[in-house]
Amino acid sequence: MDKVQLENRVKELTVLIEEASGNVKNLVAEQAAFTKRLEDLNKPKLSHAQMDEIQHAVESACETFDLDVSDCELELELDYDNRVSVNNLDWSRCQEDLTESIMNRLEKVFAVAEDEEKNVE
Repeated sequence: MDKVQLENRVKELTVLIEEASGNVKNLVAEQAAFTKRLEDLNKPKLSHAQMDEIQHAVESACETFDLDVSDCELELELDYDNRVSVNNLDWSRCQEDLTESIMNRLEKVFAVAEDEEKNVE
């Protein structure tokens, strides 16, 4: 092969590689979409209106939640310029209260359905 033939073959292979990589990207995206659909298959379905109600309930629970800093564990440190700052904030005890607050709001909006197995008996 001469130089022109080699250059042409390199160009052809470059085009083939670009096309193949585009196809691979499409296949990966399609696989991800089907994997997501498979994961969602057995999940309970919510309407957009229900999802909006959940969002509103969670937002209002978070907005009205009163974080008591005295229930948090703080690790303080002294900066290089002698300023006191919080190095770590552990609010795990407060998270339980927030979770309870959110669940209480959700229970006001939604009723919990009984399991079908219990209804059959």
